[in-house]
Amino acid sequence: MRTICFLLSCLLILVSCNGGETKQQQRQKEIEKISNEINENPVLLKEETANKILNLYNSYIKDYPQDTICEYYLFQMHNVYTAMRQCDSALYCLDRIITEYPKGKNVGAAYFFKGIVLNDVCHNREKSIEAFEEYIRRYPDNPHVYDAKRMIQMDTMKNPLELIQPQTPTEDAK
Repeated sequence: MRTICFLLSCLLILVSCNGGETKQQQRQKEIEKISNEINENPVLLKEETANKILNLYNSYIKDYPQDTICEYYLFQMHNVYTAMRQCDSALYCLDRIITEYPKGKNVGAAYFFKGIVLNDVCHNREKSIEAFEEYIRRYPDNPHVYDAKRMIQMDTMKNPLELIQPQTPTEDAK
């Protein structure tokens, strides 16, 4: 009987040594640790590390869909997929933010980055322009509207050097 009590006491001590963290909090910490490693050296992102963090994000979102951090995890997933040049997966994450978290903190950024992904990763200028126009329409007072307009301007230029060439004054300005 003493042995059983001793073993139960040891088990109780081990369980309480995790700081009272829930499984959910432990998973968040694991995700945070790997995310920090990736953020410190994004150029050195290896496929194995990318797949590991993507699996952790996906698993967490699946297990805790109501947790508000899921929106942030989807945004981070988009960043990883973008770095891996996976157009459809990056867009899927951004679209999920837009549809599942329409009032979330990252929804405006999702619209903006959708234009960037479409242009830089998917190489679809037409859809990129549409995405930036949608962003401008929905968030006209956002400080990144200027950036979106410049991206549209760059997408519609035949010669990107036009952007840095000095402008000649128009008749109105004279």
